[in-house]
Amino acid sequence: MLGFTLPLFIIMGLEGLIGVLLLCPKPVNQPAIQLARASYTQIGSTIFHTLAGVLLLLLVSPIYDGARIYYSTKDKSEQASLDLSEHEARTLLSGTLTASCLAMMFFIRKLGRVLGDLERQSISEAALLKQVQGLQSEYTRMVDSGAGAAAGTAAGAPSGPAAGAAGAAGAAGMSPEEVALLRKLVADLEEQNSKLQAGKDKTEKEHAAAEANLSALKTQARGLENEYDRLLAENDQLKTRLARAGLGEPVAAGGFAKKDE
Repeated sequence: MLGFTLPLFIIMGLEGLIGVLLLCPKPVNQPAIQLARASYTQIGSTIFHTLAGVLLLLLVSPIYDGARIYYSTKDKSEQASLDLSEHEARTLLSGTLTASCLAMMFFIRKLGRVLGDLERQSISEAALLKQVQGLQSEYTRMVDSGAGAAAGTAAGAPSGPAAGAAGAAGAAGMSPEEVALLRKLVADLEEQNSKLQAGKDKTEKEHAAAEANLSALKTQARGLENEYDRLLAENDQLKTRLARAGLGEPVAAGGFAKKDE
């Protein structure tokens, strides 16, 4: 019994270790997360599903043995049922361990994927926050530089060419590389704004087209309802004419119509 269930105990122990590592803080859970990510690759997925298939095949045997024991002891004496109690316990233990290992495999795999997605999202948010902070610092530096240049110009610098030179020197507080970088940033923002505006216009056009189609469908539905009401009215009129003529059968109604023609 131990020889048969020992591999299942080993698999369950490994799965439990991986699950505990996944629940540990970030530096410790990295190997488990990487292992869970590897199970979604082509080779890892093949290995994972192969092992799951083996466990599923192992689960079929305890289920079959349990059903066979149940039906074999159903109509037997109490002594015969007691003789099979050990085999029944072994079958129950094997089925429980196999099902637990199979369920833990998929649970740990899904948990590792969720934790990996959260980690990537956290890294992306940190990079975006760093970029925003850099833009804020650059904007603050530009504002301070512009304010310093304006203060230097308004401080009573000499008039004429000297004043122009002082103003140019104050305005030239930024290097050409920084100016080019800011211009590129502004151009990128304008391009993104244009793309967003184009997407908005496209969405509005699609929305208007959908509303037009909906209005046309409503008009068509009202026309069909009116046509249906008209056909019902004509049917009632025909029934009234047939009733007045004393013809109640459909065949007679057809003959009457031909006679009118």
